[in-house]
Amino acid sequence: MVTNLLRRMILKKKEKFLFKRYEEGNIDFDSMNNEIGIYIHIPFCKSICPYCPYNKVLYEKNKAQEYKEALIKEIHLYKEKLQGKKITSIYIGGGTPTLLIKELEDILDVVKDNYDFHGDIGIEIYPTAVNEELLSKLKEMKINLISLGVQTFDDEKLKFLGRAYTENEIHKAITLIKSFEFQCVDIDIMTNIPGQTYKDIQRDLEKVYAYEIDQLSIYPLIVFPMTHLSRRIKQKGLTRFNEWEEKKILQMIDTISKDYGYERTSIWTYGKKTKNRYTSVTRESFVGFGGGASSHFGNYFYMNTFNIDAYISALEEERLPINIVNTMTDRETMIFWLFWRCYDGEIHQKRFYELFGKDMKKEFQLLFIVLKLFSLGKEKNGKVILTDLGRFIYHYVEKQYSIHYLNYLWQRSMEEAWIEEIKI
Repeated sequence: MVTNLLRRMILKKKEKFLFKRYEEGNIDFDSMNNEIGIYIHIPFCKSICPYCPYNKVLYEKNKAQEYKEALIKEIHLYKEKLQGKKITSIYIGGGTPTLLIKELEDILDVVKDNYDFHGDIGIEIYPTAVNEELLSKLKEMKINLISLGVQTFDDEKLKFLGRAYTENEIHKAITLIKSFEFQCVDIDIMTNIPGQTYKDIQRDLEKVYAYEIDQLSIYPLIVFPMTHLSRRIKQKGLTRFNEWEEKKILQMIDTISKDYGYERTSIWTYGKKTKNRYTSVTRESFVGFGGGASSHFGNYFYMNTFNIDAYISALEEERLPINIVNTMTDRETMIFWLFWRCYDGEIHQKRFYELFGKDMKKEFQLLFIVLKLFSLGKEKNGKVILTDLGRFIYHYVEKQYSIHYLNYLWQRSMEEAWIEEIKI
C-alpha cells in the first residue's frame, strides 16, 4: 500500500498511527497557535447523496434546535482556551449548512462576542437553497466567501449522484449569487463521475468559466468504500477513468483554465491572482466545532464524536465532545504540515523554519532528493514548487490517503459514538 510505504520511508515509522479516547488533560490547549481558524460543522441534509463520506444526518427541526444549543455550549467551553488568540477565519461546512441559516446567525454572534475574530467567513451552499432572501441574510451576517456545490452541469450525472437539481437551476443560482458581489465565489466540480467522458468534463469547464467566477475547485470523485456508490456503479455496469487517464484530465483542466485566464492555486483549485481564495482545508491550525468536526494545533489532531445525540448529550453535561486524539511526534507534525503545503502546490522553506526551527531539506532529506531526482518539484525563490508530475503524484497519494485512512477513521467514527482506540 502506497500510504504504508510513505509512512515507513518519509516518517521512518513502522507502527500505525494511534488515536486514543480523549481524557481531560491529554491535550495541551496551551500549545495552541496565536492565530487559528475555526471550522463549524452543520451535519443536516434534506437527502443523503450516495457518494458523500462526510458526517451527515437527515434534517429534523427539533434535533437541529438541540444541535444549535449544543454547538453554542461548545463554543463557550473553548472561551478560556482561545483567550488571547486571534481567529483568522471561519468556515462553515456540512451537511447543508444553510438549512440552519437562522441558527447560524446566533452561532456566529456568539463567536464574534466571545473571541477576537477578524477575517473571512466562508460557507457551502446547495444550489436549490439559493434565493434572494438567503443571499441577503448571508451578506447581513458578513459572510463573504461562497462555495456552491455544483458537481456537474450534466442532468443525467446529477441524478446519478443524487443531486436534486438541474443545469437550469444551477444557472439561476450562479447568476443570482454573482449579482450579490461576494468577495469570492467558488464553484465545486467533480471529474471521473461514472460514465463521464473527456468531452463531458470539457463542457463542464467551459460552462463554469463562462460565468467568470472567482475560483474553481475541481477534483475527482473519490469512491469511499464506506458509501453505497461502488455498489451502484457495479449494478449499472458503469466505467471510470484509470489513473493515467486522470493525468490527462489534469492536463486538460490546466489548458482550458489558462485559456480562460485562470491559474492553478492548489492541486485542485484555480483562480485569478487578484482574488481571495476559498481555502477551508489548508489552515495551518484550526479548531472544529460540531459533531464530527476535527481540530489541529501543536502536536494534536483530534475529532469530536460523529454521533449527533452523543454530541448533544456531552454538551448538556458541559463536557467537551472530543472522541479520539492523535498525539503526533514532532516529525509527524512537520510531515502533516508538508502534506498540506503540497496540496497548495508549493512549500515555503522560511515558513517551515519559523514554525519548527529546522531546515526542511535536512530534516526530510530523502523526500526532497526524490522530488528533485524525479522532477516532482523545482526550487524557486526559497520555495519548492510542485511540477505537473509532482502534482499528479500528490493527486494520487491524496486519493489513497482518503480511501485507506480517512475511510476507516470516519466509518468507525460513524459506527461508534465513543471509541477507545484506533490504529491506522
